[in-house]
Amino acid sequence: MTMRRHGLPVALTLLAATLAPAAHAATPAPPVAWKPCSEGPTAAVQCGSLRVPLDWKDPTGKKIDVKVARVPARDQAHRVGTLFFNPGGPGGQGATMLAYGQADLLFPGKLRDRFDVVSLDPRGTGGSQGLDCGPVLDPGQVVFPKNADEYEDMKRSSRARGERCLARHGDLVRNIDTVSVARDMDAFRAALGEQRLNYLGVSYGTHLGATYARLFPQRIRAMVLDGPIDHASGPARFLREEAAEMEREFNRFVAWCAEDTACALHGEDAGAVYDRVVARADRSPIPVPGQKDLTVNGDRIRMALPVQLLRVRLIEDIVRTNAWVNLAQGLAAADRHNDASTLVQGGSYVGKQDSPYTAVSCLDFPPQFTGHADAADRLRQARAVAPRTGAAAEGWVMSASCADWPVEATNPWQPTPVRGAPPILIAANTHDPATPLPGARRLHHQIADSRLLVTDVNGHVSYFNSACARERETEYLISAEMPARLTCGG
Repeated sequence: MTMRRHGLPVALTLLAATLAPAAHAATPAPPVAWKPCSEGPTAAVQCGSLRVPLDWKDPTGKKIDVKVARVPARDQAHRVGTLFFNPGGPGGQGATMLAYGQADLLFPGKLRDRFDVVSLDPRGTGGSQGLDCGPVLDPGQVVFPKNADEYEDMKRSSRARGERCLARHGDLVRNIDTVSVARDMDAFRAALGEQRLNYLGVSYGTHLGATYARLFPQRIRAMVLDGPIDHASGPARFLREEAAEMEREFNRFVAWCAEDTACALHGEDAGAVYDRVVARADRSPIPVPGQKDLTVNGDRIRMALPVQLLRVRLIEDIVRTNAWVNLAQGLAAADRHNDASTLVQGGSYVGKQDSPYTAVSCLDFPPQFTGHADAADRLRQARAVAPRTGAAAEGWVMSASCADWPVEATNPWQPTPVRGAPPILIAANTHDPATPLPGARRLHHQIADSRLLVTDVNGHVSYFNSACARERETEYLISAEMPARLTCGG
């Protein structure tokens, strides 16, 4: 549900009263005092802050500041309006991305010409009082428990992480859920003087967008939800579907290695190499030369797959890299030279410093374990559909990290029915290991009058992997008219 490679956030209903559609009156908010971003390469990118309630159920209580950023449309004479963008996560720092000048890279062509692009760093991230509570999964902790004692160890790691977060950040940790961020986004819309919102959300950003549409259906002009999450899936089905697609994606990687000399494992069975490297790391962690105290065990390599196996081609083109080339190089170095440096550089959820990812996941995507037998059954189901990669998927990352989180989930797994909004465009790939197509189909049925654009390509998010999908989404956002064709190639 998030894009995490190369510094970009690439990788899911409240109580009835909380989820009830809001009144149609605009949320009161003073205008944003814009100024050039200090991080940006150009004064054209503007930054500011938005003051919002810490707890939206107590709007007159304590306030917090949320960082926001704006990039004015290049063609002001033909400006359509403002486009709100969320890059995924949970925890993707959209305002910071814009502040560093990434709008021209992420939005080539007409979107940048016709819209002011805006985003925010969601509360608890980046410039919005970012959380600092330690890794998503601690190095050395139990990730895939094999018995009841190991299950309790996994829970202890989760509780310690959560208690550390509460000690450092207090009530912010209790109010970082997606409903709160959706209300912040509506306050931002009002502060900009926009009557209706244009929105492009990718990956986790689809959950934020669908939540906004649930709360404020009549405040939308056009909305794209790309790489969507079905919040009604529940943790077991979400893991099972992700695990199955992750295995299929790994098999595509293996087939690519057999065919393409760009793969460092060309001429070998890449799957067998992966098995061998993981088994060796399980027996004796693989060193990282130059970092004396850092070694890599099998779980760290397993949990690198949800990060390093994802194709995000537009981003890869920008930074002139290829995710699969990098993964093959990392496996080759570990296998041939007992050197895990490249695997570590590519990233893994074990050891990854991304506290907002965990905190939001625990409030929105709780594991809902009933005990060790339940956890063991989910791991068995994952292995049944993914014999090689097993539960190496974000669905298990979230469950393991949140196994005994000390804050009750405020926005747990539930349907996101949307009624009264204009037609919303949902986009999904046929082979997306982070947000598989079945979830997109189910979300489509929850959002009245929505349309589903299906792109026949592998990788995470249609917009970032298909020029056809990018063009169709762009034309829809500009015209607010649905594409005539709802299929695309890669």
